[in-house]
Amino acid sequence: MQLNVEQKKLVQSKPAGHSLIRGVAGSGKTTVAVNRIPFLMEHYCIDDNDKVLMVTYNKSLISYIKYVYEKVQKDREEEQLSLFQSDNKKVDIKNIDSLMYAYFKEYCKTNKLNLEVEGKRNNLVNHIIKAMAEVKKEAVEVKFLEPNYLPFIMEEIGWIKACKYLHIEEYQEADRLGRMSSQKADGPQKLQKNSKLRAAIFKVMEAYNKSLRAENKVDFHDMSLFALEQSKKSFYKKYAHIIVDESQDLTRVQLEFLNNIISNKEYSSITFVADTAQSIYPQSWLVKGRSFASVGFDVKGRSNSLSKNYRTTTQIAEAAYSLLEKDTQIIEDENFVKPSLLDKQGHYPVFRVFEDKKQEENYVVKLLTELKAKYNYGDIAIVARTNEQISEFKNFLEDKKIPNKLMAKSDGYEFGDDKIKLLTMHSIKGLEFKVVIIIGLNSKYMPLRSVTIDDEDLLESRERKLMYVGMTRATERLYLTCDGTPSKFILDIDPRFLKYSDNTLMRSFYHIRQENYNFKEKVKDLYSYEEKIRQWVINELKESYKYPLNLINIEQQVNVFSKVGFVDVAVNIYRNNVKAPYIFIEVKRKGFGLLNCLEQLKSYIAASPTCQYGIATDGVDLIIINRNLEIVDDIEVFQTSMLPSSLEEYTYVDLKSNQVSKFTRDCNSIKEIIIDNSYIFPENEIKRMNVFSSIAAGNPILINSSVEEEFYLPQKWVGSSNNTYMVKVKGDSMINANICNGDIVVIRQQNTANNYEIAAVDLDGNTTLKRFVKMGDTILLMPENPSYEPIQVSEGQMSVLGVAVGVLKKL
Repeated sequence: MQLNVEQKKLVQSKPAGHSLIRGVAGSGKTTVAVNRIPFLMEHYCIDDNDKVLMVTYNKSLISYIKYVYEKVQKDREEEQLSLFQSDNKKVDIKNIDSLMYAYFKEYCKTNKLNLEVEGKRNNLVNHIIKAMAEVKKEAVEVKFLEPNYLPFIMEEIGWIKACKYLHIEEYQEADRLGRMSSQKADGPQKLQKNSKLRAAIFKVMEAYNKSLRAENKVDFHDMSLFALEQSKKSFYKKYAHIIVDESQDLTRVQLEFLNNIISNKEYSSITFVADTAQSIYPQSWLVKGRSFASVGFDVKGRSNSLSKNYRTTTQIAEAAYSLLEKDTQIIEDENFVKPSLLDKQGHYPVFRVFEDKKQEENYVVKLLTELKAKYNYGDIAIVARTNEQISEFKNFLEDKKIPNKLMAKSDGYEFGDDKIKLLTMHSIKGLEFKVVIIIGLNSKYMPLRSVTIDDEDLLESRERKLMYVGMTRATERLYLTCDGTPSKFILDIDPRFLKYSDNTLMRSFYHIRQENYNFKEKVKDLYSYEEKIRQWVINELKESYKYPLNLINIEQQVNVFSKVGFVDVAVNIYRNNVKAPYIFIEVKRKGFGLLNCLEQLKSYIAASPTCQYGIATDGVDLIIINRNLEIVDDIEVFQTSMLPSSLEEYTYVDLKSNQVSKFTRDCNSIKEIIIDNSYIFPENEIKRMNVFSSIAAGNPILINSSVEEEFYLPQKWVGSSNNTYMVKVKGDSMINANICNGDIVVIRQQNTANNYEIAAVDLDGNTTLKRFVKMGDTILLMPENPSYEPIQVSEGQMSVLGVAVGVLKKL
């Protein structure tokens, strides 16, 4: 990733003690952190013993940083110090656990202790059960000391230690977010301050610790506490600079540990990189209501934000952000950064729901086959909520002989091989892939219920963030699948941003409110399941395919030999000013299946000579066929030629004079340009121009080099020279300049532009349409929509292809 001006400023900023970089997913936070390491080493490691530490939360992110940094090194013109050579003495890149483990071992050595970390969950469970039974003898009235509350007790003990509440008084007075507000009659909601339950849990923790120590064992959390004690020793290892990635996930103990190992030199610094929208761990300290100041860090006045998502397409970002917006706990957090859209055009996410897991698996295999034509397997990640789901899917891929790699601690985190990566939503955090397929998004697994959490809002907020993390790992394509009842989070995604497949404009099924039903006067049963599907289809015909309602009909009669049938939905168009069937659609209730539905549809098409397409759907599956009864990708989008007249009305806007000219064109005779309903320009007064398929009114996309059509306009509007062409606009970032999605812009070919002219600009082989502003050696490509951010580049990073002189709008 090439650094932009904003990121480069953060990389090269002077160290200033404690600082915070807040950023949305895909904003380049980790890239900034990695690029800052050599800058600090070269300019602010003054003493021989000065070192730089970059610390991350996830082990998988360590390998990813190494992978990314090695690619960065290859692009550097000057030879740089490798961060990963064994003889490198100036830098450490570690995950927080391995870093603290080294301090723990030193603590044991210093204090002559022979302690080991017990890493086997079953052994830890046995010690907890033993401790619970021991305390239960004294606290008979505390019913939560039963085996079925074991996960709750284990998580609570982990939380106590992670928060460093080492005395019963501290724990009794501590605010326990998520375990004090539920109104349920039975469950851990009884965990009130100064309660018998808290006292009992603390005693269980003490008995549990004692049981472990009898075997010279400690758990992970005690290991961290011992490491914290060792870090207080002034003689032990200190760092001149520390960069903390994913700092929103760290515990209080981990944060205080980092504070202890930073040196106090004048130029020393610690930089936190965070995104509260990705805070997904229950023991994180920096949750709502807790600040960096609570653990000794003063970042006030030294906080910067990165709000632009460079990773995902606009369409994926819109879907992911619409999921977040449903949760006020997330968006009202003081450290939340509201994402800014960059118009990086691509595909909307695809969502598919299946009756059972087998259908879901078969769909994914078929999808992988299709994706292999464009992507390497190494570009693809399959993600699930739990280890159980992902392990099961790995076995399925193995049976199908599809190369894959389980990204888990036991299997390693290697990147660069051509294998599909399998990860949980937790382990993919911080990574990115061109294609992400999230499986198993049903109500059983998402949100994942647990007896350890009684506050439903807190649980859902955390699980929502987790799904957001998974969605924002995709740079180009995102697929969401489930078997059975979809997760409630799927329903929270704006339905405008989910499609049924890559090759169709039809969006995934969504509910239409009954008051918004079409043709209510003709519907026999407004409450039927089939009607829900039909109303969704009608709405899609109107919104996604742009068919006017007066061309759509329901229960339209079809004569099939001697029988009379009634097609569920029909689209009728005009040919030679005669109205005739063009599309037939048959629907069934959700999940019913399409076998009978499809056969009925085929008989209707065969009996109607003008019908060119058929759609069969039950809201789960969707099949589109053509006149020859062959399966095709999609139906035709509405064209004005489908209306009774062949005349098309346009306006041409001259961008220099703002003069607006209305004219009519006969689509059957495109050289006829008619104004005032009478005057037709002679052929020697009109100019032919090629129309290319698309240019991004927003972030760059490649101009399609193939000519889509020809268009004729009067020479007095566009000039007579041969250096003009036309491009269709995709996107809405120039809407305030009256250049809208679907408009056609006339471009005068030239390699320079004046300030504030609207220019077609090439960026690394991609093209975008923006207002051109030159400021010294910096170029600002300004949108005309406050929802989008400017693109800031140096003069050498772009080239002007032409200047917009006019806009053509279809009425």
